[in-house]
Amino acid sequence: MRIAIITGASSGIGREFALVASEKYKFDCIWLIARREDRLRETASFINTRTRIFSLDLSLDLSLRVLEKALEEEKPVIHLLVNAAGFGKFGSVESQYTDDVKNMIDVNVRALTVLTKLCLPYMAPNGAIINMASASSFLPLPYMNVYGATKSYVLAFSRALADEIRNTGVTVTAVCPYWVSTEFIPVAKRSPQGESINNFLFMTYPFKVVDKALLDSDNGFDVSYPNGVPVIIKMLSRVLPDDMQRAIWNKIRYLRIFRYNQRFPEQLPLQ
Repeated sequence: MRIAIITGASSGIGREFALVASEKYKFDCIWLIARREDRLRETASFINTRTRIFSLDLSLDLSLRVLEKALEEEKPVIHLLVNAAGFGKFGSVESQYTDDVKNMIDVNVRALTVLTKLCLPYMAPNGAIINMASASSFLPLPYMNVYGATKSYVLAFSRALADEIRNTGVTVTAVCPYWVSTEFIPVAKRSPQGESINNFLFMTYPFKVVDKALLDSDNGFDVSYPNGVPVIIKMLSRVLPDDMQRAIWNKIRYLRIFRYNQRFPEQLPLQ
C-alpha cells in the first residue's frame, strides 16, 4: 500500500502539505496525525484520497507506540513522510512554563526523530522525508531560545540522515522558512513574555512553503528555502560574529513594524 504520513496535519503547514501532496501525487492512503480529531477530519474532508486519522499527542511515548504498532500491522510502503508537527513559545527560558519547554523538545526533537526512525524500514526506494526546520536554526535567538535550538537539531539531523541513507534512494529535505502566516505566532505569544517578539516582517504563506518544499524534495535537495529571506539570514550567520548576530536580533525583535494581530485574529484555534 502506497501511503504518505503527515504530522501536524490539523492546521498550518502540515494541513497544507496534506492538501497539496494529495493532489500532486498518487497515494492509496494518507495518514493524518495531530492532536485534534475534529480538525483532522476537516482536513480529510478536502482530500479525495483515502485517509487514516490518528488523533495523537506526539509529546507522549504512548502516541509513538501507537504509530509503531500501526506500521508493524499495516507494513505500508511509505512514499512521503512529512514531519510538520511543531510547538513553540516566545520568551526567556526562565519565564517559560516547564511543561512548555519540555513539549518543545518532545515534539520538535524527540517525536520527529523517533517517528523518522520508525518509518525508515518502510520507506519506498524513491521515497522522500521532509522535516520542518526553520530559519531560526541558523543562529542563536534570545527569547526563541529553546525553539530555535530544537530547529537547529532538526536541520543537523536531516542533513546527516540524508547522507546516511543516500544509497537507498530516499531523499531527506529540511525546510527552513522565516515567518509563516499560520497559528504558530498567536500560540507562541500566549506565554508570560509573549510580547518579547513583535516584528513579523517578510512573512510568507503556507502554500508557498509547501510548493517549494515539494519541488526541492523532488529535486533531491537537502535543504529547502521558501524564499530569499532565510538564505540571507544563513549568509549573515556565517560572516557576522555571534555577539553581533544576537545584538541585531535583540534590536529587531522589539520593532513593531508588523504585529501579529494585524494578520491573525484572536479567534484562530490552537495548533
